Amino acid sequence: MSEIKPLVWDPVSRDYLEHRPGYPDSYFRLLGHLGIGLPGQRILDLGTGTGALSVAFASQGAHVTGVDLSEGQLQAGCEAAQKAGVHVEFKLAPAEETGLPDHRFDVISASMCWGYFDEQRMVAEVLRLLRPGGLLLLSTLIWAGAEDPIASQTDQLVVKYNPAAGQLERGGDTEIIPAWSRNRFRLKSYHDYKVDLPFTRESWRGRMRATKWIGAALTAGQTAAFDREHQELLERIAPAQFSIRHRIRIQIFEPNPS
Repeated sequence: MSEIKPLVWDPVSRDYLEHRPGYPDSYFRLLGHLGIGLPGQRILDLGTGTGALSVAFASQGAHVTGVDLSEGQLQAGCEAAQKAGVHVEFKLAPAEETGLPDHRFDVISASMCWGYFDEQRMVAEVLRLLRPGGLLLLSTLIWAGAEDPIASQTDQLVVKYNPAAGQLERGGDTEIIPAWSRNRFRLKSYHDYKVDLPFTRESWRGRMRATKWIGAALTAGQTAAFDREHQELLERIAPAQFSIRHRIRIQIFEPNPS
């Protein structure tokens, strides 16, 4: 397919809010045991998108600021926070230059987005923003296409419409101790596990429209064509309700003593 445009997240904000699954309860229970998401903590969620992490942490009693470059995503995040009855301070800004005060946060989180940032600038910004003893949380939630027949056939269709999807690793940095962290951070904890998340045909279609490979990368016409073909595929291969295997990866870093 031609005419692949740069990633633009505003057009997929509604699908992103309604159909992209959030992290399961097991993820937040684990983080709680690791000292993240506690009541009263000040948490900065970078690349917050529609506020999936921000709203969840605020619901646990944390004081949360969510930063993103997409105005449409932040508007959806405000809607999600209002629906959940929690307060999140949303800010339109680049993650590398938030404009927030020095040493303000106990935790800085980045879910599914660290690979989009300028890593060297991010290192400096995270070190500026974290309080002494603060933590950096990176996490991903990615469907395991090779292990799931429905997701595998969906992946083949995604590559048909966006060939770049077959050449790139989903989920960002796959190194347990990435190069950018060396000499500046210490890996405090690493966890990698799999869960089965429930979908309907409609919600799986919406989840795929809200990916960087489809809705954020293709033209509106290409996205609509993909969605029609995806609907036909699911009607052939998927029951009305099904589960998709997902992989969760968690990396928690703390700054090296200066």
